Amino acid sequence: MQNFKAEAQAIHDQLILWRRWCHQRPGIGFEVQETAAYIAQHLREWGLDVETGVGRTGVVGVLRGAKPGPVIGVRVDIDALPIQEENTHDFVSLYPGKMHACGHDAHTAMGLGVARLLSRHQQELAGTVVIIFQPAEEGLGGARTMIADGVLSRHKIQAMVGGHIGLLSQEITAGQVGISYGPIMAAAYNFDAEILGKGGHGAYPHETIDPVVVAAEVISAWQRIITRELSPLTPAVISVGKLQAGQSATVIPEAAELSGTIRFFDDKIGDLLFQRVEEVLAGICKTWKAEHKFKLQPGYPPLINDKEFTRFFADVAVGVVGEKNVKVLEQPSAGGEDMAFFLREVPGTYYFLGAANPDKGIVHPHHHPQFDIDEDVLPLGVALLAQTAWEYTQNNQKKF
Repeated sequence: MQNFKAEAQAIHDQLILWRRWCHQRPGIGFEVQETAAYIAQHLREWGLDVETGVGRTGVVGVLRGAKPGPVIGVRVDIDALPIQEENTHDFVSLYPGKMHACGHDAHTAMGLGVARLLSRHQQELAGTVVIIFQPAEEGLGGARTMIADGVLSRHKIQAMVGGHIGLLSQEITAGQVGISYGPIMAAAYNFDAEILGKGGHGAYPHETIDPVVVAAEVISAWQRIITRELSPLTPAVISVGKLQAGQSATVIPEAAELSGTIRFFDDKIGDLLFQRVEEVLAGICKTWKAEHKFKLQPGYPPLINDKEFTRFFADVAVGVVGEKNVKVLEQPSAGGEDMAFFLREVPGTYYFLGAANPDKGIVHPHHHPQFDIDEDVLPLGVALLAQTAWEYTQNNQKKF
């Protein structure tokens, strides 16, 4: 059996170089052309078939083995965030207001590492490995765009694997792998609402329809949906992150604007929340003679792992990091991830790879201006993905 852990460790310095190159040149959303060109250049050098512009700016590297076999997709995301970096290391972002604050630079490096290692064994490979370098994970649904562009159907991908490095779970430490035999990340949908009242002087509230007071009642009522309409054993979140109204302490404004997020792990619960959030808004506004507007933004469904494929991946992970370092997570993350779109189409798994290190001062959470990862974990990330792809394609009798 091929063992990629030692091979991945041997290219550790190269992984760091790739990661730092990407870290210094972050692209937001679909604007990742510089990173995409860098990826495509390396993939071509190693003999992979390369597709560019997939789902607008995604890159796909296809490694066809010399022997027939199944097809597996390896997904890594490559976009950054609109954050001003506050790290002080010597490879900080070159672009003001843009930063790899979620580990996608490390994911890109690991994807390149998988391509490099597997390309060395192409003559022994049975089947096909499709490495998907996806843009626009951070809120824009790049996975959905790549699927619509045919990345799964064109290559007849039968299973998918992907993972996230960093601090997504407090249950794992650096070099440990967190798995789930079901939901691992929540659905994530945002909404915008507007309450339209009648403005006036704050000294004469009886002559107005105060949208601020109505908004306060709406926000409170939304929380009662969670605490009184759902089982206490059903995890879900309605959070309002934005409330804007008025400009003066003495003037009741004409309108109040609210924006928030809805999170859940079960589509039926999601349908209920979508319905009730708008119903409660409409009902309270009607009660107090206000008008309302409501818009639910396109979001991400729950990220749910296939149980059988996850058992297969867990065995692979044990071989890479050891049994004590593979942990079934007690709790999924309430964060969202558009890998969910891929796993709605084909079986697969998504996992967490711990990369915090308090001894090195690497303690900041994702989306923080001082976010960082322990680069010593990079080879493990490569080995996990490469080994999974290899064993899936070699054992072409396995069904998921």
